[in-house]
Amino acid sequence: MAIIKINDLKVRTLIGAYPLERVNKQEITLNITLEYDAAAASRSDKLKDALNYETLAAKAVKIAQGRHTLLEKLVSKILAGIMADKRVMKATVRVDKPHACAYARCVSCELSAER
Repeated sequence: MAIIKINDLKVRTLIGAYPLERVNKQEITLNITLEYDAAAASRSDKLKDALNYETLAAKAVKIAQGRHTLLEKLVSKILAGIMADKRVMKATVRVDKPHACAYARCVSCELSAER
């Protein structure tokens, strides 16, 4: 199994339960860990045999750019989008929301799924 990590992917989006959060975009940070069988890609050295992490990152960004109230719902949607690729055997998605809590660097929500 190969482990691919997409770290510190920055996205500006509308997220939050409070009125101000619903009109002002905030920067959030996505961190995604993927596991897949990389045997074919390791042998062939061809992109067609690999899990295209750029495509999955773009999918996560597109989902994140929608409008969301809860961090939990956003993380759940991103995780479902990642797991839609049947080659992904396991995934963990963490979203960090800076300034969500006074005196904390950020508040994070993390979910995982596996086949």
